[in-house]
Amino acid sequence: MKNQSRFSIIILALTFNFSIQAQPDSCGFDQSVADLMNLVSKTNIEQHIQTLADAGGHQTRVSYTEGSVWAANYVKQTFESFPGLTSVAFDTFFIFNAPAPYDTIPLVNVVATLEGNSGDSEYYLIGGHLDATANLDQSLNWATDWPTAKAQGADDNASGIAATLEIARVLSDPDNYFSHDKTIKFVAFGAEERHPAYNNDNHKGSQHFVHNAFVRGDAILGAYILDMIGFNNTGNDYFNIASDNRSRDLGRRMLEAKTTYSLNIDANMEPFPDPTYSDHDQFWIYRYPAILIIENAPPWSNNPPWYGANPFYHRLTDTPATVNLDQVQKIAQLTLATIACLSAVVTSIEPQIGATPKSFALLPNYPNPFNPSTNIGFQIADFGFIDLKIYNIAGRLVKTVVHEKREAGVYSVQWDATNNFGEKVASGIYLVALRFERQQLTQKVLLIR
Repeated sequence: MKNQSRFSIIILALTFNFSIQAQPDSCGFDQSVADLMNLVSKTNIEQHIQTLADAGGHQTRVSYTEGSVWAANYVKQTFESFPGLTSVAFDTFFIFNAPAPYDTIPLVNVVATLEGNSGDSEYYLIGGHLDATANLDQSLNWATDWPTAKAQGADDNASGIAATLEIARVLSDPDNYFSHDKTIKFVAFGAEERHPAYNNDNHKGSQHFVHNAFVRGDAILGAYILDMIGFNNTGNDYFNIASDNRSRDLGRRMLEAKTTYSLNIDANMEPFPDPTYSDHDQFWIYRYPAILIIENAPPWSNNPPWYGANPFYHRLTDTPATVNLDQVQKIAQLTLATIACLSAVVTSIEPQIGATPKSFALLPNYPNPFNPSTNIGFQIADFGFIDLKIYNIAGRLVKTVVHEKREAGVYSVQWDATNNFGEKVASGIYLVALRFERQQLTQKVLLIR
């Protein structure tokens, strides 16, 4: 083996292959996750909240209004502007017990998918509700005024949708090199609020989504529901986790991430309350784990010294000026960190007799982004000459990692972010080039120091 003192090469025997551990037992500090968290933009969040509150000049997102339709299209188009997402679609449903003509007017959930290596029937979910209400405003007769009322719903729940959109942007951007095994779905649920047109029932969009997921046999590994996360009049940044017994570990992971990444925001501790006043309750009905992240549980109650009752809750005064953008940004960062841990690839090696590869492949390196080293996997189906080199973005050779003949098998080599002289290289994008006989494959890796 050449230059063995300069780099470490781990050879996996022919009788081994890769297997995936779905969920790590704990989430330690990961610099690549910290860097992703830093990409969460308060400016983007503010823009989304203002845009959703205005809703194309309609200043309402109440179900069955033009503003609601405009806002759903805005969310869909925003998801579609993120090139790394696998799919974006309307999930259409009807409320058939609504009086005519509303029983024939479609409502929608907006569903965006970031598919992982294990397919999209097993996934984590981040989302919140898209619609708004002002049913508690004393200046309105809500039963008759809802079609024309200016219910901007900046906190409830433009804040949760804005955070969901920003998390989706960061995680799906190919330039950010987020590596994940499990699929992540981002969902803006329709018809969460109670509405006179459907007998003041609620959670209709999530009911439709979760029922269909259950019928399909989807494995929803955990849902993080962000519902009104932007108000606090005490000078604190604060949030609550609501959970049933089945879902408590999702809340623990979030608190663990808060400590690991030293986010300056306070939260409740276990035992978590288990109210059912948001979309998470539909997941509980079908025995899927889900937690609610909310500014306080409930938001209409005082919780000194951390929180004062939200005076704008379900009122016309719920406008962008009332939203604490720092708090929304921190909750978005925390949710991103938690999901990044839970959905990440954890690679182990398990013996399996006769596991000779049938093809030539360059496997995803892990971790990516990385610091200080990354493991690069590849496989060959026949005996032959392997050449694995690292180039910088300008195409100049940085490191020769493998340059020799090998038997058929699955291999993993480690690049320690040094060049051929043993010197540390700078942060940036590098190209891994793998050549086997006359075949060549390349992929990008990102070093962040």
